[in-house]
Amino acid sequence: MPADASQLTRRRALLGLAALPFCAAAAPAVDQPGERRLKLYNPHTDERFDDVYAVDGALSDDATKRLDWLLRDHHVDVATTMDPGVFDLLWLMARRYQVATNRRVTINLHSGYRTPETNETLRPEGAARNSLHMQGKAVDLSVQGYGMVFLANHAQAVASGGLGLYWRSDFVHLDTGPKRVWYKRF
Repeated sequence: MPADASQLTRRRALLGLAALPFCAAAAPAVDQPGERRLKLYNPHTDERFDDVYAVDGALSDDATKRLDWLLRDHHVDVATTMDPGVFDLLWLMARRYQVATNRRVTINLHSGYRTPETNETLRPEGAARNSLHMQGKAVDLSVQGYGMVFLANHAQAVASGGLGLYWRSDFVHLDTGPKRVWYKRF
């Protein structure tokens, strides 16, 4: 793709993201009855999760423990209790992709929980000093087989807290903290 076309694509995505603070009802409610299933892959550990994590809003203890482990700091194999809102953000992303593509997709997990030590080592790569990853309230993700613009548009629709776009790394950051948006080219 020529540089000009790439710039236009990024600009279109960013213009759409500019409306994010004004879209109060962009994401469907997560309190809908029924099963919430996730299909996840952690490329750092080659581990997968393809299971129901909640039914009618009630979390499965077994599934959430397995999700906490999947989203662990893989650098030191340390897990924490993740904010269940993170699982719901992943579920909302999966639902949007399923509606758009008429099939279930696998979400790649690039980063979940981070220990303070790991977070500090990642600071030169752009990790925030007080990252919500250290509180189990954030996830970095991509979706297998889909590009960054598609990913950014779907992430915008489900973001209830932080939304970060990392274009060169081809992933988005979602968290359950305060509403804000940022963009990184590296």
